[in-house]
Amino acid sequence: MMRQWLPLALLLVGGCSWLAPDYKRPAVALPATWGETTSVARDDRTWWLSYGDPVLNQLIQSALDDSDDIALAGNRLMQARAQYGYAFANQLPMLSIAGADAYGQFANGRVSALNQSLHFPNKMSNLGFVGGMLTYELDLWGKNASLSNAAKAGVHAGVYAMDAARLSVVAGVAKLYFSLRALDENVALLKETIQTQDDLLALVQRQYDVGATDALTLEGVRERRDAVHELLPDMEDQRDRAESALAVLIGQSPQDIVQSEVPRGRDIGEMNVPEPAPSLLPSELLERRPDIAMHEQMLIASNFNIGFARAAYFPSISLASLAGVNNVDIDNLYRATGRAWTLGAAMAAPVLDFGRTESGVRLAKAGKNEQVILYQQSIRSAFKEVRDALLAQKTASGREEDAIGRETADQKRLHLTTLRMDQGYASQVDVLTAQAVFQQSRLAHVSARLQRLDASVDLYKATGGGFHTPMAKTAASP
Repeated sequence: MMRQWLPLALLLVGGCSWLAPDYKRPAVALPATWGETTSVARDDRTWWLSYGDPVLNQLIQSALDDSDDIALAGNRLMQARAQYGYAFANQLPMLSIAGADAYGQFANGRVSALNQSLHFPNKMSNLGFVGGMLTYELDLWGKNASLSNAAKAGVHAGVYAMDAARLSVVAGVAKLYFSLRALDENVALLKETIQTQDDLLALVQRQYDVGATDALTLEGVRERRDAVHELLPDMEDQRDRAESALAVLIGQSPQDIVQSEVPRGRDIGEMNVPEPAPSLLPSELLERRPDIAMHEQMLIASNFNIGFARAAYFPSISLASLAGVNNVDIDNLYRATGRAWTLGAAMAAPVLDFGRTESGVRLAKAGKNEQVILYQQSIRSAFKEVRDALLAQKTASGREEDAIGRETADQKRLHLTTLRMDQGYASQVDVLTAQAVFQQSRLAHVSARLQRLDASVDLYKATGGGFHTPMAKTAASP
């Protein structure tokens, strides 16, 4: 008997979400190549190591361990797992203990039931029952199965959301660190420039005092000196703000944020700049962007929500079984005089709900349409970010080449002017002027190098660096 009923019992317990539409990934027209840029095969799982700065690697590891953004994503994943556990358990029977006890007396010691008159002692007695209750809702239409599958997709979405948070935090740490190192360099160069402008103003002032130059030249030098002095406080403020933002992003304690400095590594000019090329084909981007994978899982969940809503059109069938012991004529509940069991079934079918079920189905379909739009929007945004990052890489590379050329030329000019002064063909004013120009070209070079580094980070982030869908799917098993 058990062997005959076991397959049916497993079918009823497992259920199926056959009312949910068959899922098909929305078709999107993708380019075959990245235009004029060719892809380069490489391992981007730890892409930040390519910059060759041990301090940056340490800061990123600290952020991966202590970042609040990653912790929040992990907590949301825990909630999704708990929700899936609840939805999955809702497909299974529930066993509970039922009991009741009362102390009383039958009137005249007699009870009439089933056309019979039962005699009981005419005294105070315990009237009670204790036993077990088994309840189960038959999931013939896949309502609970659809809800469980939707929650399972939510777990996968939570895993991908956590990967997206990691990628965003790592990219944020890298860009803030590069900005901090660039601002450190700018502050140092501005201080050198201020010293040069102060020396130049003092020299021109002496020339003016002896009548060797006019007031217009003196005021021009003074204005340039004052302009450089005004830049320094703003630059130092930007550096301090960047350092505070980086400290928060890597998860430092409030005490460390206030009292400690973020460690520094290599100078910005000494950092490696990775090759400005994507490491994948356009068709692989859908599998490498965690935000795209997250939106697809949310779309899958909304697909199962339609099956859950459609199940409300059909009857709901519940089974209940009660078995235990009871007594009606003893002083102690645990010395029972009888055993009893019951098996019952209940069915509730919708007849007139004034459009509630239909509205629920329409709401579920509208929710799926919204997820389709968000999924397609995430794909468009991803390709836009890759395109922008590639263009920024190209622009930044050209800008840095120009900055290097100007810096080299200005350095040569300063050297030649110094030689001319040593031979009596140029003045100290000429040397200081050439030195100030050279310092400005160095500032421009730092800015160009920062733009190039930032563009490389944007490209890694846009191509889902460090993320691989098969690894995430394995981790997503609830």
